[in-house]
Amino acid sequence: MNQENEFSDNSYDMLKCIWMASNVVEYKLCDKKFDCENCQFDKVMRNFTGDTEIKMKNSSVVNIVKDKLDKIKFEKNFTYLKNCFIIKEVLSNTYYLGINPILISFLDNIGIIMECGKGKNILKGQPVVQFFGEWGTISLTAPMNFSFYDKVNNPADDLVRSKWIAIIGAIPQEISVGSLEQNEWETLHKKSLGYLEEIKSELPQVGLTLMDGGNQVKYLHQLIGKEKFVRILQTLAY
Repeated sequence: MNQENEFSDNSYDMLKCIWMASNVVEYKLCDKKFDCENCQFDKVMRNFTGDTEIKMKNSSVVNIVKDKLDKIKFEKNFTYLKNCFIIKEVLSNTYYLGINPILISFLDNIGIIMECGKGKNILKGQPVVQFFGEWGTISLTAPMNFSFYDKVNNPADDLVRSKWIAIIGAIPQEISVGSLEQNEWETLHKKSLGYLEEIKSELPQVGLTLMDGGNQVKYLHQLIGKEKFVRILQTLAY
């Protein structure tokens, strides 16, 4: 009797579909003699789990940026400027010039070109700095008139850690022209989070089209496409 039960149990185990044996589905016995390559159920399951894996990977890329944005708070020890710049006073009429952390949150694996020379007077609207990467380029223009004294070390290496890219000279009247109020900063912050929510809502479609060829998505521009990524940077920076 025991031998019969043991034989019965073993026979049942041998009939289990690989998806049931792997505890992915609760119950499914194989009726295709384990010819998985020609099994419609197997094709459906592989497509389902593959899409889920893609969506999870893509979500993690978005969440990395969102985590950075969630940690950013309005700081009162420096002044926010339009066009995604910030300044912090060093001496009277002398300041560190930096990049708004909101924009930095979107920038990964970038290079930086300072577009203004040492000792030059920069007018409002003139190019100050250019960011570039696999996704393309974007330039930030001066939100006010100021004097460019010098860059700070290697901005590309220190940007994420310190935010500061240069030392400049400016007078209070010019700073007030280019400054960003707290409510304007909060609007910018909400806009940036809104872009991420929009991207997450499109993940099933985005993941299926941009993961072709098996390329691993590491950066946001790889997930949403270069053109859309640049458009987001432009709307944040102007």
